Amino acid sequence: MIPRLTTRGLLVLGSGALILLVGALHGAPPLVALGGLVLAALSAAYLVFYPTAVLLRRKKIELSWWVPPGDQPGGALAADRPFALHIAFRNHGARTLRVLHTRVLTGSALTTDEDVPATVGPGKQVEVMTTVRARAAGYQVLHGAALVLGDVLGLFDVEAYFPNPIAVKVFPRALPAEAQAVRPAAGALHEQIGLHHVRRRGLAGELRELREHSHGDPFKFIAWKATARRGKLMVRDLENEIVTTHVLCVDIGASMRGATPGRGPLDWATDAAAAMARAALDTGDRVGLVGWDTRITTELRPGSGHHHWLQVVDRLLDAHCVVDEDLTDVTPGELVGAVARYLAHQEAFDARVRVVPPLDDPRWQSIQAGPDGQLYDLGAMNKTIARLLAAMGGGDKKGLAPAWWWSRVQLSADGDPQLAPLRLFCRLRGLEIPYRRDHELGKRAAGFAAAIERAVADGRPDAIVILSDLHGLLEDPATTSRALARARRGAGSVIAVVPGRHRFAPAARTAQGARVLEVMTLELQEQQHAARKLLARHGVRMIEAGPGDSPAALLSRGRARRRVA
Repeated sequence: MIPRLTTRGLLVLGSGALILLVGALHGAPPLVALGGLVLAALSAAYLVFYPTAVLLRRKKIELSWWVPPGDQPGGALAADRPFALHIAFRNHGARTLRVLHTRVLTGSALTTDEDVPATVGPGKQVEVMTTVRARAAGYQVLHGAALVLGDVLGLFDVEAYFPNPIAVKVFPRALPAEAQAVRPAAGALHEQIGLHHVRRRGLAGELRELREHSHGDPFKFIAWKATARRGKLMVRDLENEIVTTHVLCVDIGASMRGATPGRGPLDWATDAAAAMARAALDTGDRVGLVGWDTRITTELRPGSGHHHWLQVVDRLLDAHCVVDEDLTDVTPGELVGAVARYLAHQEAFDARVRVVPPLDDPRWQSIQAGPDGQLYDLGAMNKTIARLLAAMGGGDKKGLAPAWWWSRVQLSADGDPQLAPLRLFCRLRGLEIPYRRDHELGKRAAGFAAAIERAVADGRPDAIVILSDLHGLLEDPATTSRALARARRGAGSVIAVVPGRHRFAPAARTAQGARVLEVMTLELQEQQHAARKLLARHGVRMIEAGPGDSPAALLSRGRARRRVA
């Protein structure tokens, strides 16, 4: 932390040097004296400002921050809704500190205001506020803040980084959704009383209406008193109050992830699934969740109540921070190098191996080479990470993340178990790992079949809502067909809400880009048409969705089309 010249300081230095040079060349003592005076004044200003850097090295200034409750119900923070970040500067030195800029270091899904100036007097504390906007839902981390402190004249500044990680939970956007995505034509299998009235056969239930007898009505439903009174056969229609079960099957694959945070198909699917679950649970229904890609990634058995909705949201947010080995595209060396650089900047811990051990040394079992050839000590890294994880909560309910996060890191059969703590650390500290784009042929269809099987494993749900762009399902039509047939047999109704990838693509800025977008749109529409035919063959309704669509409007539109058909 050595003071450096600002733009103004460089101009003053250049001006003084130029005046001194011109005076020396022309033999003008006044110019030489003026140039020397400017340089001497600049040197004096440097000596006056230098103790500020000393105070920073001695940690005489502290930074703390916190996020107050948001403006959503319950104080929640939501995507696309700005929230406040309070920053407090505490000066323990004997000099006035002038904070020129405050740059908050966050992930790609958060944006902040950089210019947060403050003047902190000796022994004082000053609190400022900046605005943070989350572009996508998920568990986001504010890693720290880089402060730029300057002098009164604006000639010098010094930059210092204050690591102070704080995790925030950003809820999905509040989209309008109907209380019941699919209305069952018959009673549910649950004995629990709910808020939905449905016509069903049987002698139990409340009277809905008296109507004339029609062909096929059993004689036990005949209302004999009403028949005698009206002189024609009348039958009773009864209805019961039931609880329906909805299972949401959310695709978290690479094709669902957009390049722009918060604007991809997966972001819309997260918002839509949260809205559907909230609307159904508010009316007393039961909601389950299954997340899938090439395999089942997360699941939640059907339940009810507000606490269950919070669990649904936790599982949905989990799809945005995947660190499993088979779903991410990062080599062991790249993973170790990224975590080691983060520990060096954030925790001042150097995991590099300075002296290479002999080839027969057993320490090689805990040494990993980075992508640049640098060797890192995995054993020392895991000890430091274990200490940091314990400080973060270690699975306690009061920690920074849900308790089930601490045990959900999947490695391959031949994977190195020493890398599991590193992947868990990446999840809890918000270190982004690229998602795997390629997959084996037919793996997506196998993952979809496993998700459907899990959705109907706990009984017959009344509705299965598939939120997927259907990418890769046609690679193995036989497996996909069997899965759809299983869904139709095991559920009351099945709906596929398909966020069209071409509708989420960014707008073209050039003529060539427009042409590429047109070709891509045609190709995606052809794939979607083939998928629609496969779904229609099994009686599954398909509804295409876009970035601005709400689940309520889509499902209403789908029911209207079905009545017209």
